[in-house]
Amino acid sequence: MRRLAIASLLILGCFDWDVLSSTLNEPDLSVSDDLAMADLMVTDLASADLRMPDLLPPPDLSLPVISFTRQDVTALGGKKPNNALFGWNATNLTAVGDGGVVAKTTDGKTWIPATLAMATTQNLNDVWFFDANNGWIVGSGPTAYQWNGTTWTANTGALSNDVFGVFGSATSKVVASGSADAIFRFDGTNWTKSSNIAPKPATQNGVWGTGSTFFSVGASDDCINITDTTISRLSCSQAGGAVLQSVWGFAANNILTVGYDNNTSIASKSNGSVWSKVNNVPNIGKLYAVWGASATDIWVGGDGGQIMRYDGANWTRVTVMGIPNTEVIKDIWGADANNIWLLTDVGSIYKKN
Repeated sequence: MRRLAIASLLILGCFDWDVLSSTLNEPDLSVSDDLAMADLMVTDLASADLRMPDLLPPPDLSLPVISFTRQDVTALGGKKPNNALFGWNATNLTAVGDGGVVAKTTDGKTWIPATLAMATTQNLNDVWFFDANNGWIVGSGPTAYQWNGTTWTANTGALSNDVFGVFGSATSKVVASGSADAIFRFDGTNWTKSSNIAPKPATQNGVWGTGSTFFSVGASDDCINITDTTISRLSCSQAGGAVLQSVWGFAANNILTVGYDNNTSIASKSNGSVWSKVNNVPNIGKLYAVWGASATDIWVGGDGGQIMRYDGANWTRVTVMGIPNTEVIKDIWGADANNIWLLTDVGSIYKKN
């Protein structure tokens, strides 16, 4: 630094030779003190924990940017609703997670514990609402709770196996699916297990339906089409090791499912009777969630807190602001295109800004 300063003075021509001479000959007694201080600083750095919790990825400004805000889950006391969320409007949502965790919001932003009439420690895997007075939570064990507008009442009925998905098109047309390819129907009064399909070791992970037609998706390239009178096992047009995790649709002839094959993103579409592989899926890792505001505005999420959007033909990767890239998006639900929530594997809940 001293040589640089001297060089600068020489270049500028603004120096005093006497001062310069004394400077060159005079020892710098501050060097040892500076080194000692530097040693202390190095020691401090070595002992400091420089890790940054909740590290947010640097934005890729070449992609569309969508920002999210983490919602307040303080009242949950560390319990994690880390599996699924659903609602019946933009202020009333419920989220569920491992160990019997149920959380709710009645203002669309602050989450508090929800009470089950009979508590459980089983993993709660999915939640669905028809309206403010009708809904279901399903889980392992099996576990099932029915919502009547005020209370979550246990109603397992004829359910067996671990149950991972539930969806309905009416209060009397609800379908649940789970391990060993189990399919169950609720008719408004009772659960019954479908017996006209051979069980497989594969697990059904998600279900969606409209009217009398439902679609369940799962592991081992296993998709099941369900009507009031028939059940058909179909290939999802993926490799045998493919795992389909989530499914969403807009009509009985327009359905999309997403998942992964090893660590590669995959998707398939159905016209109601045949599944076809979507070949142009950008790879962001494992996909766990799909939801759509319309047939041309579909949201897909998964590994690394990443999101893609799909218009029915083309995919668009987006830069996500506000979600750590260490989290996995496990579920997406929206009341409309402007009110969209994400839930992650660590029990964090985010809303689109």
